Amino acid sequence: MYRRLLIALLFIAPPLLAAPCARPWRVPLEDWRPYAFADADGRRTGLEVELLAAIARELDCSVEYVPDLPRNRRLPMLAAGDLDLLVAASYDGPGTPEQVVYTRPYRDEEFSAFARADAPLRPGIKTLEDVLDGGLRLLAHRGPSVIPIVDRFAAAGRLTAFEDYAKGMQQLRLDRGDVLIGDRLAVMFAARAAGVAVTELTLPVRRDVVAYKLSRQRFDESDVILFNEAILRLDAQGELRRIRNRWLPAARR
Repeated sequence: MYRRLLIALLFIAPPLLAAPCARPWRVPLEDWRPYAFADADGRRTGLEVELLAAIARELDCSVEYVPDLPRNRRLPMLAAGDLDLLVAASYDGPGTPEQVVYTRPYRDEEFSAFARADAPLRPGIKTLEDVLDGGLRLLAHRGPSVIPIVDRFAAAGRLTAFEDYAKGMQQLRLDRGDVLIGDRLAVMFAARAAGVAVTELTLPVRRDVVAYKLSRQRFDESDVILFNEAILRLDAQGELRRIRNRWLPAARR
């Protein structure tokens, strides 16, 4: 009896393990340095690209990147199953449990506030509330905000949204906003690439962890377990830390 059960399990297990990898994972790609971008030879690289590639290899899966997707289309496409996963997702981001499911966290995230070095804020501004009350203008990433005060800037008509960090830095240089908030390392990369001298402000913005946001159309609970186990194994082996360390020190220079 036990022999027959073991043989049955051996036949059943491979399809279960292969389920999340029946076809490549469809993932949106944007120019988001140092996390994801195409290098001079057109190869996709960056911290997020390498982290997801490591997880895909661990699960014997592959990734298919979908370029040039506006942010406001990504969640509807994920819910419909036209995309399979989003990287660097916050747990309080948009999407219902019927549409999406999150993995365990796989890295930390830090949002900071910046101003042009030649246009410092006046003394006494200690928080984003002070920025709002002081009548200053905010620059922030377009799309659903995980920082609630951004919506209050929008309601007051004092928000300038940007689609990517290069454009955000251009808007800061053109004086379209007084304070820019966003992913700390992405802002620093964009500022260096644009030749804009910025000052990181001591205003508290957001520190959190991020996870992968998976489409319910593609992944079920057993797939999420496999995904989480892959993250845990790679973390225990030090592979995720090695990838992060390759990119993060360079981002801080």
